[in-house]
Amino acid sequence: MVWKGEHLSIPLHQSQSPIEYSVAMLSPRILPRLFIKVPNSPIEQGTFTSRRLRRILCLTCLFALVWVMVEKRWGAAQSEGQNYSTLELMRQAALESNPSQWVGGGAVVMSQGGEEKARSRPKPAKEEPTLYHVLPDVIRIPFDEAVQDVKLDGWEDEWFSSGRYNVEKNGPLAEPKIDFVYNWVNGTDEAFKDIRHPFELESPLNDREGKWISEHSINRYRDWDELRYSLRSLDVYAKGFINKIQLLVNSVGGASYEKNGKNMRPQRPIWLKDDENTNRHVQVLNHESFFREQEKACLPTFNSLSIESQIFMTPSSTDQLVALSDDMFLGMPHAASDFYSPLFGHTMGFKADHYNVKRLGGKDSIPSFGEKPFVYYTSYLLNHRFGERNRHVQAHFGHSVSRRVMEEAMASFPQPSAKGACERFRGESKFQIYPWFASFHYTIERFREALIWSFIMSRSDANSDGYLDWTERQHLLEAIEPGWRLLSTKDASKPAAQSPVRERMYYKLPQILQKAGLQPPKVNVNILWTSLDGPETIRNIKCNDFSVDKCFGDSFASSLSDATSANPDFSASNIFSRLSYQHPQCGDCLLKFMLASQPRGLEPLLPPRDAKPRDREVIVKALKKYQHTVIDTDAMKFVMIKDAEQAETELLERTIRKGKAFGQWCLNDDVMTESAEQVGRVRDVMAQVFEGLWPGRGRWERDEYDL
Repeated sequence: MVWKGEHLSIPLHQSQSPIEYSVAMLSPRILPRLFIKVPNSPIEQGTFTSRRLRRILCLTCLFALVWVMVEKRWGAAQSEGQNYSTLELMRQAALESNPSQWVGGGAVVMSQGGEEKARSRPKPAKEEPTLYHVLPDVIRIPFDEAVQDVKLDGWEDEWFSSGRYNVEKNGPLAEPKIDFVYNWVNGTDEAFKDIRHPFELESPLNDREGKWISEHSINRYRDWDELRYSLRSLDVYAKGFINKIQLLVNSVGGASYEKNGKNMRPQRPIWLKDDENTNRHVQVLNHESFFREQEKACLPTFNSLSIESQIFMTPSSTDQLVALSDDMFLGMPHAASDFYSPLFGHTMGFKADHYNVKRLGGKDSIPSFGEKPFVYYTSYLLNHRFGERNRHVQAHFGHSVSRRVMEEAMASFPQPSAKGACERFRGESKFQIYPWFASFHYTIERFREALIWSFIMSRSDANSDGYLDWTERQHLLEAIEPGWRLLSTKDASKPAAQSPVRERMYYKLPQILQKAGLQPPKVNVNILWTSLDGPETIRNIKCNDFSVDKCFGDSFASSLSDATSANPDFSASNIFSRLSYQHPQCGDCLLKFMLASQPRGLEPLLPPRDAKPRDREVIVKALKKYQHTVIDTDAMKFVMIKDAEQAETELLERTIRKGKAFGQWCLNDDVMTESAEQVGRVRDVMAQVFEGLWPGRGRWERDEYDL
């Protein structure tokens, strides 16, 4: 029997059951086009004339359809569920077993070559339903594993314990080098359109009327020549600390996409020089050159979130990167510390918007505009991993991240990360992980988690037996009590007070950097918090209802609770889980109280230097890896460009011609029209804006190129 479609003819092999074959073919785009033609069919010959036989036949077909759908759902669950420890092997085996064409919605159609291979291989026995081998949404990576790639230079223990850098002893620190990485596409390039269009037709977002295809690319892939001016802004305002500029692009050139790269080339800006000097500073990387081998099976992609989920894989000699879109620009001279410093880590800016998604609701409760559905889903994942809390959305400008931390963050959400890399167009699934939101908050939460682990699992469990006995519990409560007395309040309307004893490192950051031989920030000067002040989560924490029984377990403060036998509630791992995940507010208040009496540094929370040197080294490495600084967004200017009149008024008349300056710009294309006249007017205004802010040809631009 042969199943046929408009563009498909695939035989049903003898080794396949009809149900298995039906499940494989239930793609949202293939199913409506399929029909079955069986030669000499009794139905076609009209021999089934009995009403009773017709009823039996209809009921049989209905039962078979229901069975197919049930089998499909169970098969999908099984295909998604694999053990994390075998994730890489599973992905690699899947690639080697059948070269596939990704057609959206999770369905894969086997290519002709893959079909021949499948025919020659023995068919494995069908797996029975099992509770094992599930690829999880969330895993917890141990700290000793997470810090294996972190190197200490000798100053870190003193810095994190006391908040002081000894320049006489350690010497001045070297200014860091930072990569600036752009996710770029020229959607007006016909070669790019030729590659994209067949996949648009196959996308589950495609509709019969073609509305999605006509609308989704109006402004998403349009090019105003922004990248040329963004690179000019980097060369003028960040020249001293750029390591590499990397442009992440699609492959184009062939009549259709070819996974082997034959007849394909990276999409390169036409104005960019192609000589040794330029290529030494500006790298043009197609997605095939940095996607992990397993995720390459999902290329090509036209989804920025999918590309960003792999951005940590770009080749580099530095761990630090700032990810930019081509509509982001620098407007003033910057120091490296505006983005990253060795003492205070990466800078983060947040908007007022925040999310705390405790469960994934129905379709009507999921936001649908812009980035919101992805923040919504990622908020749920972060709650699942670290406990429920409001988490603010990152500001819409360049994202300063550590490659190592971002890789770990994506690995901590195995199934969402694997799925997200294969979302070819944004919106094919609202449940796609948002890499920046995930990475920023993963950094914050892991710094916090390291301190709680350090205090409970190492410092408080003095004999390392995994249990907090009465003596250890007494010492823990005695350590907390001074800070609790100093800061506790019954007023639920206000955060816990700022300790009068503790210095605020966020005020001292510029002076500390200068003494260490580093340039202080020049643009992001309004520092709101540093991790040397404690995890960002304690900044505005309310501790009015802090309770020992709630936070540590019933009767934790009584020797009678385990006088005759050990109480499982008091195992160190249980207490750590309560504070870090089950009751995150308790963990935050604990950290706030413990640091209240310490003028600088984090020593009260660290493992003892002499008694537990190995634990201390692991924690110091973790603090170095996850340290961060929260900045105000007042230096950033964000404008959504809607039409020529609005752009001219807001940008030219009210800003540039009046001499107003901003440290960072984001000029977002929101022009929702295909009118050549209106688009041309906007283009003319934007050319004036760009030339007004960043005049003069850049050193990487072709001499013969003009607008």
